[in-house]
This record gives sequence, structure tokens and C-alpha cells, in this order.
Amino acid sequence: MWVEINPVSAQPGSVIDYDINPKPPYPLEIRVCVLNCKEIPMMDAEGTCDAFCRGFFDSKVDSQETDTHFRNQDGKPDFEYRLIYKTNHPAKLTKYTLQAYDLDFFTGNELIGECSVDLK
Repeated sequence: MWVEINPVSAQPGSVIDYDINPKPPYPLEIRVCVLNCKEIPMMDAEGTCDAFCRGFFDSKVDSQETDTHFRNQDGKPDFEYRLIYKTNHPAKLTKYTLQAYDLDFFTGNELIGECSVDLK
């Protein structure tokens, strides 16, 4: 709420007008670094996992993926990967989700786990 009290004797135009419009959005770059994973379960019958990660904001329109670590046997794939998103601040998209998958060629990719972070 904005309350301004001016004297009755004030001349029109002598009162200071304040700009209370919201600030315009400015460009911003968000970088998500996927470095190391641990305790990734072996999802394939051979005791291996073809792990990769997918990240996206509220809508899956601009989702990005890391590279795939094929035939991982110790459950600790090292990605050293950066997902870069260009957006404006303030942004309407505030919830970021990162998912880990096991890549399967003949069936659908299996979801291993996910984490959501509210960036408000």
C-alpha cells in the first residue's frame, strides 16, 4: 500500500510522482552442475546401469539431459556435466526437477529417482 499526504495548498505539478511499477525482468543464466552420483541401483539384468540425468523447470519444454554412462557397474557414474538454462528474473518458472534414468533401447527409460527444488 502506498499513502501520500500532500497539503491542500500544493500546486498541481509541484507534487513528486513516484514510479511504483515493477522492475523490468533482466536476463539470467542458471547453471546446474551434475558432478558425481552414488548408490545408483543396477537396473539391467546383467548387473549394470546405463545412467543419465534429465533436468527441467515447471514445464518439460526446455528439458536438458546429461551424457549417458553406459554399462556402469559400481553405481557411481561421474558426469562432470553442466545444464545451462537462459531465463529472465523474476521468472514464472520456479520449480526445478532433476531426474535420474536408466537408458533402455527397446523399452521405455526407467526412472531411478528424482529431486525437486523450489527456487522461490
